[in-house]
Amino acid sequence: NLSKGDSGDAVKLFNTLLGRLGYVNDENADYDEATGRAVLAFNKVNDKSRSENADASTFKKLAKGKGGYKLKEPGVAGKHVEVDISRQVMVLAKGDEVDEIYSVSTGKSTTPTILGHFRFYRKEPGTNSHGMVNSVYFQGGYATHGYASVPDYPASHGCVRTPIPNSLHIYKWIDLGDPIY
Repeated sequence: NLSKGDSGDAVKLFNTLLGRLGYVNDENADYDEATGRAVLAFNKVNDKSRSENADASTFKKLAKGKGGYKLKEPGVAGKHVEVDISRQVMVLAKGDEVDEIYSVSTGKSTTPTILGHFRFYRKEPGTNSHGMVNSVYFQGGYATHGYASVPDYPASHGCVRTPIPNSLHIYKWIDLGDPIY
């Protein structure tokens, strides 16, 4: 079992295995916040308890190259983004390959995230007056953006919240015109 604060060769290997499947972390020898976010995404994808801690079964599954995300839209040419609302994860994909996987928080029941196929049309760098960080809009006021609170359940006003430490990279990865499903 591994948890925050652990470090060493086993953690380095664990982070590398997470990264190979697209679970974004800093791939160093420390079980830090980045590792915790990657494990949370892994647990969500694999219908496990929504926790940032890893048990032996997680390590074994990763060592076998198992536990990745299966794209819902694998036939899309070029880059695209998929948001799995039921699992609360966002996937950045290149064609039929998963590139990166993030834990997110989408719209709560009273303000749900819209469903469908859209294209990113506007980028807003920095932090706006609502606390949205590095926003990329895909329909009206709906965007993916960094936010201070990204719980493991739907909590937003309809946007796709991402952890602030990941928001600039996601912002740069998405190009205007890229599709989101």
